[in-house]
Amino acid sequence: MKNCSSKIRCLLKNEIDPAYIDRAEIILREICKTKRGKFLEVGCGRGFYLKAADFLSPNLEIIGIDLNSNYLQVARKYVDNPKIKIEKGDAHKLRFANESVDLVVASEILEHVDDDLKVLKEMRRVLKKNKKVIVSVPNHNYPFYWDPLNWILEKTTKKHLPADKWWLAGIWAGHKRLYYEDELKNKIKASGFKIEKIFRTTHYCLPAAHFLLYGIGKNIVEKGWLKDFNRFEKNRQYNHFLQLIKKIFNIFDKKNKENFAKDKTTVGLVMILKK
Repeated sequence: MKNCSSKIRCLLKNEIDPAYIDRAEIILREICKTKRGKFLEVGCGRGFYLKAADFLSPNLEIIGIDLNSNYLQVARKYVDNPKIKIEKGDAHKLRFANESVDLVVASEILEHVDDDLKVLKEMRRVLKKNKKVIVSVPNHNYPFYWDPLNWILEKTTKKHLPADKWWLAGIWAGHKRLYYEDELKNKIKASGFKIEKIFRTTHYCLPAAHFLLYGIGKNIVEKGWLKDFNRFEKNRQYNHFLQLIKKIFNIFDKKNKENFAKDKTTVGLVMILKK
């Protein structure tokens, strides 16, 4: 695992978002443990975990599915390995045979789908016995500092900013739902999975971190500026400004290297599930 840890540090060396780092470290450790077999990412987006899996466990058969054609186009360029299958697919109806997959990752996906229970059941169907699914979702019990505007609105009016205004909506951007821990546990148990481990990630953060990272930062990066800040840019260079920003965020994130208690506000929930 020492070699695995150094590889994970390499994969995340230019990452700024503390919530992304904290959940990715957990997911990447599990990928590293799976040396052979079929790896499936449900909702692969732009392909970070596909490329990471190839780097960490090159003997895996790696498959990623997503419904977003634009994301898939980016993923194919970013991953740049013809052996990795990247295809359009619906998480509600996976094309794979029963008990044919050795590891499934579904990171930040369940909050987007129409029927999260059906997606969980589909992942369980295709998973081999005694194998694992790793799920990560945004926590409804999130820290005030992560998204102060939505936090105040939800506490005072029971509402939040419109989810379709992704540059302004904060933690709700593009999400149909967030999850309280017990709510997610109930869904998982109803799907037939057993919960092996729960991680509660990212309590400490820079004030208004989500808005800084995604309301402002994502807008700038997607306009083609600051390419070294784009985690899906293949030719990223060492950037002193990026490393300075990373150090500022790390002042807070270095306190997040523990698994927080259930009553603590956290940005994310990561659960390792077993069939």
